[in-house]
Amino acid sequence: MPHPSEEQLLRYSDGELPGRNASHVHSHLKACWQCRTNVEEIEKTVGACVRYRTTVLQRHLPAPPEPWTDIYRSFAEIDATLPAPTFADRLKQALAWPVHNPKKWVPVAVALMLAWGLFYRYRVTPSVQAAELLHKAILASDSRPATPHLLRIRTKVSSITRRAGSGQALASNAQDRETLNSLKTLFQDAHYNWDDPLSARSYSAWRDQLSAKRDQVQEERDSYRIRTDAGSGDLLDASLQLRSQDLQPIEGRFEFRNTDWVEITALPEEASPMASALPPTPENRTAPPVEAAPANNAAPLLPAPAIGDELQVLAALHEIGADLGDPVEVSRNDYNIVVSGIGIAPERQAEIQKAVAPLPNVVIRFSESAPTAVAPQTVTPENPAGGDLRQLQTRIAEQMGGRTRYDELAAHVLDMSEPLMSRAYALRRLMERFPAQVESQLSPQDLRTLRRLQQEHTAALRQQTVELERTLKPALKSVGGSSRASRELSSDSWQPATEDLFQSARRVEKLLAVVFGAAAPDDSANTELPAQLLSAVTDLRAKVEAYDHLLAKTER
Repeated sequence: MPHPSEEQLLRYSDGELPGRNASHVHSHLKACWQCRTNVEEIEKTVGACVRYRTTVLQRHLPAPPEPWTDIYRSFAEIDATLPAPTFADRLKQALAWPVHNPKKWVPVAVALMLAWGLFYRYRVTPSVQAAELLHKAILASDSRPATPHLLRIRTKVSSITRRAGSGQALASNAQDRETLNSLKTLFQDAHYNWDDPLSARSYSAWRDQLSAKRDQVQEERDSYRIRTDAGSGDLLDASLQLRSQDLQPIEGRFEFRNTDWVEITALPEEASPMASALPPTPENRTAPPVEAAPANNAAPLLPAPAIGDELQVLAALHEIGADLGDPVEVSRNDYNIVVSGIGIAPERQAEIQKAVAPLPNVVIRFSESAPTAVAPQTVTPENPAGGDLRQLQTRIAEQMGGRTRYDELAAHVLDMSEPLMSRAYALRRLMERFPAQVESQLSPQDLRTLRRLQQEHTAALRQQTVELERTLKPALKSVGGSSRASRELSSDSWQPATEDLFQSARRVEKLLAVVFGAAAPDDSANTELPAQLLSAVTDLRAKVEAYDHLLAKTER
């Protein structure tokens, strides 16, 4: 370090330097003769001053004429001679204090006003605006005639169309009914009206029952968006978009505690594939129907699309990966095959249109209203695990070299489960579309196409399962996890075997979420979770291989 200044050396000698600076100066003095000599000279000078004061100055100064008086006692005597102030005098003095001391109270008052303004702006004002908007929307809804309207309900894995006030999906099948029943239970547990979920009245009734909530009101182009953070309960966050022209709800998004989300969009009546039996307009068709001509000049109509035509559309979508999570629905009626979707990016719409354009009898319907754009949240979910599971996670983290490594592994395996489940859901959708009685109607060429789709999904699923097993084994075996003997498929027919395979994949997904803190555990012992997870992955891998052999047998 550079030589300390004379002031620093003087303060060091007096013991007035802060601890760190004094330590630096002390270390410097040990190695610097010059500074050490300067300190000695300073100490000699101070010593001479002290000796002069004690031996010379104090001896020759005269004694004080009298001792110092207590000035505070004099002030008290003066106050005692004054008359006691009246209430009016004290009030006048209190009122005069702010006038004579503005520097003391003005900053405090300004800070309090700013704090109240921020609180009102970000907590009170949005709640008032949300309540007022919902009230106006309810009044506007009551002034309109009550007519059933179509709703498009989209989740992570499915998209269903139903009418408000009805639990029945249009052109429903067993899977649609099962999905709607599970959604109904989800909304009822959250005390939200499932009969008409996309309405201001239902949203307001749910919002009013919340004890602690935070509202946000955003004015967007041609609409208002109300978002409510519940903070607790089964339904954690919900938003409702109102059209500014008539305050009609057009869209809603609901996020639940179990990480499920539901998006509901109002559709025009003609947006449903089964809403009308009339053929669609020619401009949306790749092969438009021939309009009925007079009886004396009749032209034959195009034949109704067959199940094989629908399979070709599914194969075309498969080639561009649109059967792995894109919100695309394919349905068939007496006139055409309808490919519909909501909230698909324009670039993706162009890819889908290009893929199905060469196929006959195809109608493409994309909704102009996109679903709510919610920024991805990177908030770490609360770990609902009990003490045993937290201890298990701590042991895994210790074996892996720290919590950071554990968090990286958790994020990696949970990300791996998403494409794995996309393949499992794709196989299940093929099973639902092509039960045994429908499969028997396929031509040999269509059967080969169906087997190709199944085998490609199965190959990808097998690779993802092997990679997941290879990633999990080192971490879980170190804490006592061991795989057990796997079970065979439940049937020699590929349709029941597909459901068996899907349920095994779902079990792996649930156990991954529990072990790595994304979901609450069930009643089973937490100490057995590593073994259960490894056994479930091994079981899934064995069933994927058996399923692949089963498809090869059916192809022969």
